[in-house]
Amino acid sequence: MKRDIYLTADRFPLVRDIGCNRTDDWYSHPDRVLDYDVFLFVAEGGMQVIEEGIEYFVGANEHLFLKKRLHHWGRPETLPGTTWYWIHFTTIVDERIEYKRQLSIGPELEYYFSDHYQYALQLPKFGAAALHRTTEQRLQSMTESSRIQRAHRMTEISLQVYQFFLGLHQSAVNREKAAKSGKAEAHIGRIMTYLIRHAEEEFDAKGLSEYMNLNYSHLSATFSKITGQTIIEAHTRLRMNKALHLLRTTSLNISEISERLGFQNPFYFSRVFKKVLGESPSCYMNHLYR
Repeated sequence: MKRDIYLTADRFPLVRDIGCNRTDDWYSHPDRVLDYDVFLFVAEGGMQVIEEGIEYFVGANEHLFLKKRLHHWGRPETLPGTTWYWIHFTTIVDERIEYKRQLSIGPELEYYFSDHYQYALQLPKFGAAALHRTTEQRLQSMTESSRIQRAHRMTEISLQVYQFFLGLHQSAVNREKAAKSGKAEAHIGRIMTYLIRHAEEEFDAKGLSEYMNLNYSHLSATFSKITGQTIIEAHTRLRMNKALHLLRTTSLNISEISERLGFQNPFYFSRVFKKVLGESPSCYMNHLYR
C-alpha cells in the first residue's frame, strides 16, 4: 500500500525531531508535503488529519503514521484541549536489496548472517495498540531526553524510537493473530509441537500426518500459507538450531553430531548446515569461543 510505512531489520529510522504540542483553541493540521515520515500520538482530545483525500480522526490514546511525499492537511476540527506528541523521522532503505516480508510464526535460526536481517516490518497505519497505555510516558521521556545536549544524543533517541516502533509492529501482529485464531492456527501449533519433539530425527511426513490425523498435503499447504515456510524448512531450521547448540556446548565432533541428529552421513549433514547457515560446521567451529 502506498500509504504504509515500513522499517527494515538492518537499519533504524533516523529521528529529525520529537516533541509535544497542545492547543487550547480549534486547530487545523498544517497543509504540507514533507520529505520525511511523521508519527502522531494523541494523549488527550482528538485531531483531524486528511492524507491524500482520506480523513482520519485520531482520538485519545491513538496514533497515526503520515508518509513522506504524500499531501496531508487538516480542517479546523481538532478539538480544543488536544495534546499530541509527534516524531519526524526518515527511513533508510538500501534500494539494491530486495527486502522480504517477515512472518513471525515458525522457528528462527539462532545464528544470523547479515542477509538474515534483510526483511521489512509494516508499521500499523492508524489506531490503538496494546502498548498505548504506556506510550505517553515513553514519548514524554524520549522528548525530554532529546533536549539534553550530549554526545550521540539523537542516535540514542533514534534507537529508542526504533524499539518503540517495533513494539507497535508486534502489537499489530499479535492483534491480527488473535483475530485469525482458529482451526488453522491450532494446527500450526500442533505441527510445531511435533517438529520440536522430533528435531533430532529425519523428517517423517507420514508420522506427522498420523499424529495430526490429517492429510499431509493439506497440512503442508496450510503451514506454508500461514508461516511463509514449508514444514520441511521449519524442521530443518529446528535441527540446525540443535546442531548449533551441540557445537557450542559439547565436545562432540561433526560426525557424532550428524549421527545424533539422525542424518544419513556427516557429508550430507555438512551440506545441509552450509545451505541453511551459509558456512560449513567446521568453519563455524573455528570461530567459537568455548
